Amino acid sequence: MSRIVSLLAIVLVVAAAVGLYRFKGESQERARHIAELRAQIQEERETISVLRAEWNYLDQPSRIQELAERYLDLSRLEVEQISVVEHLPMRPIDINPSTVDPLGGFAGGETNGTQDRVIQ
Repeated sequence: MSRIVSLLAIVLVVAAAVGLYRFKGESQERARHIAELRAQIQEERETISVLRAEWNYLDQPSRIQELAERYLDLSRLEVEQISVVEHLPMRPIDINPSTVDPLGGFAGGETNGTQDRVIQ
C-alpha cells in the first residue's frame, strides 16, 4: 500500500513539475507579447506626435495664404461687390398651388398632404 501511495506521490510531483514548466513557458510568452505590444504602442504614439506636428505645419494660415496666392487665381473682394439680401430677386410665386413641391419639406415649408402656403 505504501508503494502505491509513493508511486502516486511521484506521479503527482512529476505532473505538477510538467504543469509548472508549461505555465512558466506560457507566462514568458505572454510577457514577451506584452512587451512587443508596449513597443508598438510607443511607436504609434511617436508616429502620432510626428503627424500632429506635420498637421500643425500644414495648417498654418500664413502657409495656406501663400499657397492660395501662388496657385489660385483669386482677386480680392472689392467693397462694390458686397450687397444686402434685399437686393436679391424674390422667389417666383407658384401660380398653381395644387401641385406638390418637388423639393418636399426642404424648401422652407412642410409637406404633410395640405396646401403649402407662400410666406412673403
